[in-house]
Amino acid sequence: MSNFVLIENGVVVQSDRTGDQPGGFTAAPEEVCPGYLFDGQIFTAPDPSPPERPMVPKSVVQARIIEAGKMPDAYAALTQNAVYFARWFAPDRPEVYCDDPDAIQLVTALGLDPNAILAPA
Repeated sequence: MSNFVLIENGVVVQSDRTGDQPGGFTAAPEEVCPGYLFDGQIFTAPDPSPPERPMVPKSVVQARIIEAGKMPDAYAALTQNAVYFARWFAPDRPEVYCDDPDAIQLVTALGLDPNAILAPA
């Protein structure tokens, strides 16, 4: 069976295996499907999954902030922004990404080192 693919900006976006090559489509090996990359000569399979982002339990972050003597300041900052407060204390989200921009901003505003406070446990 033949495989013809439509490529947009170097990415396969559609595959046609009906037999005749549709206009604008390129012949491709059988395994090529949407998501594959094409550099003009070679088809490359996409990475199977994005790299995992490290997380740290919020309880560990809190313990580190308490140890630094900054928990009252952290609590005051969180209670001044209802969205940040809700996100931090959401019971179904016990961890935070180590590179979370809002967490980094909070820790930095407290005068603490985000690399130390948000380091994986």
